[in-house]
Amino acid sequence: MNTSVVSDEIDLSYQNVPNNYDLSHIPGENGLPLVGRTYGLLKDFYGLCNDQYQKYGPVSRIGLIGMRTVLLLGPELNKMIYLDTDRNFSAKMGYEETLGRFYGGGLLMRDFADHKFQRRLFQNAFKNEAMKGYTEIINPVMKTNIDSWKQINNFHFFPNIKITLLDAAAQVFLGVSDFKGAEAKMISQTYIDIAEGMMAIFKWDTPFMPWLKHRKAMEAKRKMEKWIRDQIPARRANNSKDMFSIICKEKRPDTGQYFADDDIAAHINFLLFAAHDTTTSNLCYIMQFLGQHPEWQEKARQEVLALNKPFLDYEDLEKMETLENIHQEALRLNPSVMMMTRRTIRECEIDGHRIPANTVCIIPPQFSHLMAEYWDEPTKFDPDRWSHERAEQKRHPFQYIGFGGGAHKCIGMHFAKLIVKTFMNQMLLTYTWETPSGYNPKMQSVPMPKQQDDLPLTLKTRN
Repeated sequence: MNTSVVSDEIDLSYQNVPNNYDLSHIPGENGLPLVGRTYGLLKDFYGLCNDQYQKYGPVSRIGLIGMRTVLLLGPELNKMIYLDTDRNFSAKMGYEETLGRFYGGGLLMRDFADHKFQRRLFQNAFKNEAMKGYTEIINPVMKTNIDSWKQINNFHFFPNIKITLLDAAAQVFLGVSDFKGAEAKMISQTYIDIAEGMMAIFKWDTPFMPWLKHRKAMEAKRKMEKWIRDQIPARRANNSKDMFSIICKEKRPDTGQYFADDDIAAHINFLLFAAHDTTTSNLCYIMQFLGQHPEWQEKARQEVLALNKPFLDYEDLEKMETLENIHQEALRLNPSVMMMTRRTIRECEIDGHRIPANTVCIIPPQFSHLMAEYWDEPTKFDPDRWSHERAEQKRHPFQYIGFGGGAHKCIGMHFAKLIVKTFMNQMLLTYTWETPSGYNPKMQSVPMPKQQDDLPLTLKTRN
């Protein structure tokens, strides 16, 4: 039985109302029939947003596949949506037709009191003691995988970092240590099937069409959540340091009982997806930028060498200021999540425009991250902009939203930094690398931002 808490502070009937499509009073473009401006978004995400901004300003309507939405651009609108002081915006309904199909019940797909209550489930999973345990698990995983790359000819970073981070996630999140075993292969295939299902045009989940990508994705989701639920009793009885085991032991502050199995299954399923895909994307861009800017690669390497240890301790992460700035700069230029969404609960006004109830709103972080009003030479890779002396990100509290903001700010932000820094520590100790001459790849925006060519690199072993 699912016993998650729901909000008694507002009328929850908005969850049972279809999306509003009547946006003709808002300036903008619906685009082509059925597909809207989706092809333009896939081809050049930032370019499409900038085109809308130049023509219509911070608020405009835009048509996407099967949807009529409102595009919201700039830090002031980021602030309005993320702080949501009037409780006008639902994250649950914003993602209902996209992530919600596969990860409904995950923390991002919760609203208000229910979201606040469910965050308590993670109160011990992200404390320092737990993070120290994750660091101990992750270090050898990174080293083993990175060392194996010495044997690879025609090296492409994306497929290899994806395997590496799935290995790390399986061990840290789920305590599955045999990455070549049946359980790990099932987990890996689950997220491959779901990623393909997210891009499917036909959203049919019928047993009469098992070959449909959406159907395969839904079957993978159900299989994964069943596997998680079946594991819960044993996890409550063990002493393991993996996140799944820690979360299974959490108890509700109101009843003293364990959190519901369905809630745990939904959260773990979403966490595994979110932590793996977003960090994979982020590392793809960190590696590209450091391959294109050898001076920054060497500066980061000297920081790592100064620590003079093969494996990082959790306490070392805060000492790595250069890597921290590189990490943030890569996320600024290429956010791991290209589009945040919300849906209005009631009619409201945004920047002078009347937005009807049940309207899906899109917030693209990259647009704010590249606004010349807030960033010096915004398209330039310049980690020093994050230094204490310059601190460009402080010009507006919501100009940088690489980890979201407000009540829904990423709960795994520090865990993401742990993954990035433990990986980069081993990478910088083991190799130097460079991108092809004049490298300027085409970029993929969905389902995961990355280079379309999977980022070819020339690796040179240091020792």
